[in-house]
Amino acid sequence: MKISCHVIRDLLPLYAEDMASQDTRDLVEEHIVYCENCKKQLEEMRTVEAPPVDTDIAPLRNIQQTLRRKKLQTILFSVMVTLVLAVVTIAYLTTPAYIPYNEDAVSIIEKDDGTVLLNFSEEVAGYNVTEYPKEDDSGSVYDITTWETIWDQNISQSNLENTVLNPNGETVDAIYYYNTDGSEDTLIYGDSVTDGSVVTLPRLVLSYYLLFAIAFSLICGIGWILFRKNEKIRSGLEKVILLPISYVLAHFLIKGLHPSTYLAGRDVYLILLVAISLYFALLAGRNILKKSLKSA
Repeated sequence: MKISCHVIRDLLPLYAEDMASQDTRDLVEEHIVYCENCKKQLEEMRTVEAPPVDTDIAPLRNIQQTLRRKKLQTILFSVMVTLVLAVVTIAYLTTPAYIPYNEDAVSIIEKDDGTVLLNFSEEVAGYNVTEYPKEDDSGSVYDITTWETIWDQNISQSNLENTVLNPNGETVDAIYYYNTDGSEDTLIYGDSVTDGSVVTLPRLVLSYYLLFAIAFSLICGIGWILFRKNEKIRSGLEKVILLPISYVLAHFLIKGLHPSTYLAGRDVYLILLVAISLYFALLAGRNILKKSLKSA
C-alpha cells in the first residue's frame, strides 16, 4: 500500500527525534528511498540548530538588586522600630516625678567663702536650676526643683553630690523651690524679691511645635490632593509629609496629651530622637508596601 507524502511528513518529526516505533521507522525509510522531497525535509529537520542560549544576566541582576534593596529596607524598618521602642521605654523610665518641697529633699549649705551648696537626699534622682538677675542687678535669684524616676526607684539608684550654686562667686539673693502643681513657690534661702507670691509656670513651647507640625501635615496633605495625578510631585509630598507626621506621633509617645513642660530641652531632644527614627521606619515601610502592591 502506497503511503502519501502528507502522511510521511506527519511522521518525520517523530522519526527525526527517534521517538517513532520500528514499524513507523521502516515505513518512513521505505518512502524516502524514492521520494527526494520527503528525504530533503528530513535532512533539514536534522540540521536545524538549537536556539542560542541567552547569556544576558542583566534581568537577573535587577531581580537580585530589588531583593537586596527590599531586604535592606526591611532591616532598616525593624531597626528603627526597635530604636523607637527603646527610646520611648527609656523616656518612660526616666520621666521626672517631681518632689514637693521638703527640707529632707534639698537643703542649703552656705560656706565661709560665700559659695552656696545644694545638698540632696537619696530620693532625689535629678534637679533643675534656673538663674536670673535681681531687678536691681545686685545679685541673682535661683529657682530649683527636684524629682525622682522609676529608673532610680527600681533599677539603678544614683546619689547626687553636693552642687555649688554660685561657682563664680555670684551673689545669691534668694533661692525659690518651685512645685509643678501650680502652687506657690517656696522661699528656702535669702529674702523675698517680690511683695507677693511667686508661681513658676510650665513652658508651652512644645505646643507651638506640635501645632506647627500639624499645620505642615495639613498643607502637605492638601498639596498631595491637588497634585495626586503627578507621580513625581505626589511621591515627593508623600516623603515630606512623613516628617511632620513622625513629629506628631513622637510628641504623643513622649508627652501624651500634656504639651506643657518644665524640662523643654529634655523633652524636645527625646521627641526629635523618636521622630527621626519614626520617619525612617515609616519611609522604609512605605517603600515595602508600594513594592508589595506592585507585585500583587
